[in-house]
Amino acid sequence: MIRGPDMGPLTAGPLDEDETQFLHEGLHRFDTGQFWHAHESWEDLWNALKRREAPDGEILLVQGLIQTAAMLLHHQRKNAIGVRKQWAKLQPKLNGWSTAWGLDISAHLEVIETYAADADAWQQIASEHQMPRA
Repeated sequence: MIRGPDMGPLTAGPLDEDETQFLHEGLHRFDTGQFWHAHESWEDLWNALKRREAPDGEILLVQGLIQTAAMLLHHQRKNAIGVRKQWAKLQPKLNGWSTAWGLDISAHLEVIETYAADADAWQQIASEHQMPRA
């Protein structure tokens, strides 16, 4: 579902069996700090959504999750430029979402912002972040 500026939060439709598997595989990998592998699983989900011509908002949401994994990988590698670039890309894709597919996207975005702000300080440990569930 696509929304305008005053139409309320975005909502995600149901995923099929394969899409659900890609989502959960990516979540497991993300929650265990395997950000590159989470990126790969979510890329499979992203491609599946594009193939079935899912709503643009859902495709962008998954792209934002992919970019979140990339951002945390950059954080692990202490690449401040990479962290900032990914934050700039993912933030508009995740803004406007409250929850989707059992995930608390708004809480996730709040936490991820702290990792973006931590670039150069490196006080946080990326692998400690797990995707909040709704």
